[in-house]
Amino acid sequence: MEEVNFLCYTIKPLQLDCGLCAIVSNSGQMIGQKVGDEIDQYSCIWRMNNAPTKGYTEDVGKRTTVRVVSHTSVPLLLKDPKYFFKEANNTIYVIWGPFRNMRDDGKGIIYNMLKRTAESYRSAKIYITTELRMKHCDHMFKEETGRDR
Repeated sequence: MEEVNFLCYTIKPLQLDCGLCAIVSNSGQMIGQKVGDEIDQYSCIWRMNNAPTKGYTEDVGKRTTVRVVSHTSVPLLLKDPKYFFKEANNTIYVIWGPFRNMRDDGKGIIYNMLKRTAESYRSAKIYITTELRMKHCDHMFKEETGRDR
């Protein structure tokens, strides 16, 4: 059986070799900006959640290197898996969320969704933040906002 390129919970961290990066806001905020060509000139382009590029390339560009996705947005990605995982199969997906949703023991609902997706789209590059990294991020969030996430 062919190995699935499912990179969740590997010890190997994500390694990127980027010169300058563009972090692109949600396309709704970018409509009319006409900076797509400028964005596409960056070596790495980061996008958030399920913000589309199709139909908005003049404003947001067409390339995506990394897509950072909240556990709450995974179901939105999976509404159009061909767009996100087949056509954009060079995109690296970094999924984050609480351990209860990301656990790999069969009880993590988001983890299970992603595993099925990786089995269907074998070229998908899906990374999940570790429980330790999420604890660190939760701590930073509380330090910055004074609130628990």
